[in-house]
Amino acid sequence: MTAKKNHTGATGLLFVALLLLVSLPMPLRAGNALVGGQYQSAAGQDIQLLVTVGSPAPTTLIVIQNLPPGTVVDSASPAFNQYDAGKGEVKWLLTHVNPGRYTINLRLQHPVVSGRISGDIRYKDPGSGRMITLRVRP
Repeated sequence: MTAKKNHTGATGLLFVALLLLVSLPMPLRAGNALVGGQYQSAAGQDIQLLVTVGSPAPTTLIVIQNLPPGTVVDSASPAFNQYDAGKGEVKWLLTHVNPGRYTINLRLQHPVVSGRISGDIRYKDPGSGRMITLRVRP
């Protein structure tokens, strides 16, 4: 006759540990992304970038839009803080950010071809204090 081990105590302990882990409060994020970005329009004369912010929201976002060098910007909403036409780099400093959606619009003098733009969104993660750079591609 062989002895049979009873592992019900270990299984119960594992279940309790898993239950505690799942019930811990966690910030509402999609994966690890507290901030997300997606182009709604990435070619032609009208460029539109949708930025989504989860909770807890970082207090400030730096949005960088990279255009082909020499591109002329007719208008921007919200107004940009800095534009280097030689580099094709437009920058916004968005302060007092709350969870939600933000739309960045650019109207260009001449159309750009699809795939010639990209963006970056930089922010300080409120939980870790680390600077995060999110690359946004069409």
